[in-house]
Amino acid sequence: MIKYADETDKAYGLAGMAISLLAWDAEDWLDAINIDAPADSAMRMSADFYMTLAPRVGAKAVWEQASKRFRLTAAMTVANVACREMALRHRSSLNGEIDSELRSLLADEGENLCGYDPDEVSRLYGQSLSYCLRLFAHPGVCQLADTLASRLRSDRMLDATDVFAILAPLNRM
Repeated sequence: MIKYADETDKAYGLAGMAISLLAWDAEDWLDAINIDAPADSAMRMSADFYMTLAPRVGAKAVWEQASKRFRLTAAMTVANVACREMALRHRSSLNGEIDSELRSLLADEGENLCGYDPDEVSRLYGQSLSYCLRLFAHPGVCQLADTLASRLRSDRMLDATDVFAILAPLNRM
């Protein structure tokens, strides 16, 4: 259920991820979106997103950086699926199978990347899901997702400047 059904599905998923970056004030971390790239590299993030701290930095700072990156990645993942379900398929929420699949995926990632226990990941997931359901229930957000997905399908690749120019009306919603 999380895998893309086709190119349109992928375009909406990528649009949802871009919208989440703007919603979570993390747009500086996007370099470009390439719809022709493999699913796991279609969102080209900036070097700062991947940069690890120097070995002399304390364990707490390294964990906080990993935690911040995981929270954003989780939000992007939920937004990807929520946008596809709500903006593309016009559903009001995620079905139980998709919800369960997302929870499982993020629980594994949270444990591997940050040592989060299932309750911590469940809280983070719940917060992201709640926010994304409200976000993609807004008709204006869905309209922007339509526009961005359409541009991705026609242009194939958009740099961050173009992506956020399309999504600029979000700042006024």
